Amino acid sequence: MAFIKMLVTSFAHSITSLFFIIVVMFTYFRIRRNAQLEEYWLGFLRSPVSTQLVNVVFFGMLIGLIASLLIVLIGITIDYQAVLFVWPLALILMLFNQRYMCFSYAGGIISLANLLTGWPKIDVSALIALIGVLHLMESMLILADGHRDSLPVWVEHDKLQPVGAYLLQKVWPIPLVVLVIPYAGAQLAANGGGVSMPDWWPLFRSQNVSQVYALFPIVAVLGYGDIAITRLPDERARESGLWLAVYSISVLTLAIVSSRVYWLKYVAAVSVPLFHELLVIVGKKRQLRGEPAFGVPWVGLRVLEVLPESPAEKMGIKRGDIMLNVNGKSISSQEMLYEALGEYLYIVWVDVKRGDSVLSFEYTDYANGIDSLGLVFVPRNTGKYFRIEEQKGVIIRLWNKLRGNRRKSA
Repeated sequence: MAFIKMLVTSFAHSITSLFFIIVVMFTYFRIRRNAQLEEYWLGFLRSPVSTQLVNVVFFGMLIGLIASLLIVLIGITIDYQAVLFVWPLALILMLFNQRYMCFSYAGGIISLANLLTGWPKIDVSALIALIGVLHLMESMLILADGHRDSLPVWVEHDKLQPVGAYLLQKVWPIPLVVLVIPYAGAQLAANGGGVSMPDWWPLFRSQNVSQVYALFPIVAVLGYGDIAITRLPDERARESGLWLAVYSISVLTLAIVSSRVYWLKYVAAVSVPLFHELLVIVGKKRQLRGEPAFGVPWVGLRVLEVLPESPAEKMGIKRGDIMLNVNGKSISSQEMLYEALGEYLYIVWVDVKRGDSVLSFEYTDYANGIDSLGLVFVPRNTGKYFRIEEQKGVIIRLWNKLRGNRRKSA
């Protein structure tokens, strides 16, 4: 009980810290930028920015508390010296490609440098364990919240054009409690005094053998960026989250075992960035080269999004449905839909194709009338596409620009 009290007290310090407030503000601006993109594509905002912010802060705090408990129970100590090397390297790698700003890549490079040259002086297994915990948190957040507020867009595709897709873009502020080894003169005493731990603790064997540990509150930021073309957003997020969970549990297991078997540190240093890159490449190829789930049908209109509290939602229409008839009239364009709706002001009945079945729905609104169903469709013809581009870093963009200028001059 004393241990739980100490953990909760330290977690409260993390939530109330100035840095957490700054991270929440950063998250707010990211959400607002995504909201501007949504207004550009849809012409309106489905969910207020404040509601989205409350949602990501809640999930970030929940997962942060679970991760804090996991870190302490396993006994993973945070090596600050390793973090001081990894963060700058991650920022440098970001200059080449934005997705390289990840501890998997920088941590693998730093770990391999330590094993081959002895520099910098870090605990390789502890750093690998930290990478595993961070990605485990990310996988849980993706599974729980990654699909929310996904933005419906349409993209160019090799097989069909245009094709409906969903952008999944999330950022979560994460308050954490980590385990540290107090150094001489450091004021890192655990909140609420000390407690005795079981004989089996810790599972993780640190290089820095110590009988005294302290709980220390910190704040992290985790993000998720993906696109769903072959699946619905919740299905794509579930797939990504589960694969990332397999990866993170494997990394965490490898870290724990490598803390006792030295040669496995080499395996961890190489496999952590390698398999992370493999996850990214395979996931991207499956979406871009797979069979699109939201192509334009031969007959009718493909539903890409159902707006909240709309007549369509109340009727039970879902994403991916093909609207065939409205008020007894076949439709193949939005102009035909508006014409059919105009004939009956207070009642609407529709036929939609869902899989191999044709379903009928009806809705009435005698108080306000029905002038819109609240649906976003995949357009049959458009000159407006969302461009799927690799987020190159500053160095790569400058290099491509210089190379382009040389070609023009030649």
